[in-house]
Amino acid sequence: MPKISDIQETPNPNAVKFILRESVSNGVARQFASADQAQGDPLSKSLFDVGNVVSVFYMDNMITVEKEDVADWDELLPALAAPIRAADSASSPNGVSAVGGAIA
Repeated sequence: MPKISDIQETPNPNAVKFILRESVSNGVARQFASADQAQGDPLSKSLFDVGNVVSVFYMDNMITVEKEDVADWDELLPALAAPIRAADSASSPNGVSAVGGAIA
């Protein structure tokens, strides 16, 4: 269960980067531009399920989430934090353990 160390703004005002204390992947980058694409990925699916999410990218100890223009970060950030904290870390038995790999 990764803990959130920091939340950083990005050049895109509709995206934030969550910095985690534990890795959610071991060098494997995952990128999803829709909820349909994320169906096979529990972490990304849970973030899209929050609503108002446009895309998810994660690798190692960071997750970038892009929101819809109409969504408000003050409401969305706490909702996104819950599935991130509930996710498996890469070191857990259920976590992603591959090293390297293509962007999904």
